[in-house]
Amino acid sequence: MRELEYKAFSFRTHKKNWQMNRLNVCQFELTFGCGLHCKHCYADCYNKLPYIRKELDTKQVKLILDKVHKAGMIWLCFTGGDPLTRPDFLEVYSFAKDKGFIITVFTNGYSMTRRIADYLKEKPPFVIEVTLNAVTGKIYEDISRVKGSYDKMMAGLKMIAERKLSLDIKTQAMQNNLEELPKIKEFIESLGLKFRPSFDLHSRLNGDLTSCDFRISPDDYLRLNKRFSLDPAEKGKKPDTNLFRCAAGDRDGIHIDPYGNIFLCNLIRKPSFNLLNMGIEDALNRLSFLVKDRRFTTDSKCKNCKIREFCRNCPGRALLETGDKEAVVPYYCELAHLTLGYPSHKEELEAVL
Repeated sequence: MRELEYKAFSFRTHKKNWQMNRLNVCQFELTFGCGLHCKHCYADCYNKLPYIRKELDTKQVKLILDKVHKAGMIWLCFTGGDPLTRPDFLEVYSFAKDKGFIITVFTNGYSMTRRIADYLKEKPPFVIEVTLNAVTGKIYEDISRVKGSYDKMMAGLKMIAERKLSLDIKTQAMQNNLEELPKIKEFIESLGLKFRPSFDLHSRLNGDLTSCDFRISPDDYLRLNKRFSLDPAEKGKKPDTNLFRCAAGDRDGIHIDPYGNIFLCNLIRKPSFNLLNMGIEDALNRLSFLVKDRRFTTDSKCKNCKIREFCRNCPGRALLETGDKEAVVPYYCELAHLTLGYPSHKEELEAVL
């Protein structure tokens, strides 16, 4: 019932903002700091003190939240890293809550404390999304690379559940937890929640491709799809010959990093402009050229691909992995072919590339 109510409410609020030509959603990375160092995490490259010390202070975060509020956005997602690791998280959260934002909090549960949980019970967010990549301690800590993290994460999850806070759990499917997925599914469903695995790993924000090594193979994906109905191929999307097929540049939402920089896509972070020095509207006007005509500028193989609508590749993923927004990412190309029952495209692609 809550899901239907949410969809109706979400659509109404988004539609109203579209009609008024106003933005809808702000995803705000409060920090790159996190108590874990998951081997696949795209942001862990910045989970180091020299980077964290340069992040926004409390006053600066509030200044930017004021600008987000003034721009008319009501949906606000606090993410990271793990936003709960900020010493001022509750002060920032309370400030945003009092402004009327509808808040989602992304966390791994590891940094949840009784103080935070009790406060959230009094001023609940719309939902807390917790990442759970294993329900076996050894496998979880092999991924998190922090000893003792499994018990602490489960304790955080328990605090959320005991206070009956709205909870979603998501899982990153990878080579390390492939055989663990049925156990994770059973655990999540025992809480009355839906199992939501994702297989989509991409390179780290600094260009390090190591995280891509943990992707499940296209063959494993097909096997999992039969068992869990993953279907990440985005079937049903209309054919589109434009380079950008997403909401980037369509004035639906914005992304802000821990330093106050605004950009249009979570994976395309340059160019960016700092909101400490300008307003959101001015920044968006300067960023609009990034996707102005949204067309291919090269003879990329993706440009006229007949099955592109079934492919997960996008300018952001391609840029991080290859340095070129229009490039083919062989993994996604192979996955699209096999998902549709086409012969393997791997050898042909390797010959061309």
